[in-house]
Amino acid sequence: MIKRMNTFRFPWLYLWDSTQEVAKSYGALRTPHFYVFNEKRELVYTGREVDSPRDTDKITTNDLESALNELIQGKKISVPVTNPVGCNVKWEGKDKHWMPAEACDLV
Repeated sequence: MIKRMNTFRFPWLYLWDSTQEVAKSYGALRTPHFYVFNEKRELVYTGREVDSPRDTDKITTNDLESALNELIQGKKISVPVTNPVGCNVKWEGKDKHWMPAEACDLV
């Protein structure tokens, strides 16, 4: 992942969470799972980037872009939580398909 970040010059930080403490603290459910914080380091958006990452022809909304645009315009985030789309996090000591119960409640 570090090589990809360097090659493509991604504008975000990459964290290797060897103990899974950070993922648990943030409530990460899938990869990728996006988190947007305001200048006060308050969480203002969490969830997916787009609604159809596997088939870009079917994308109807870019939730991450919308949240970022609203943030930089000083607006309240209209949709602060979405269900992340991707592979579930593989939790140490759990079945590879295990997800926390609260994951089923996201919209």
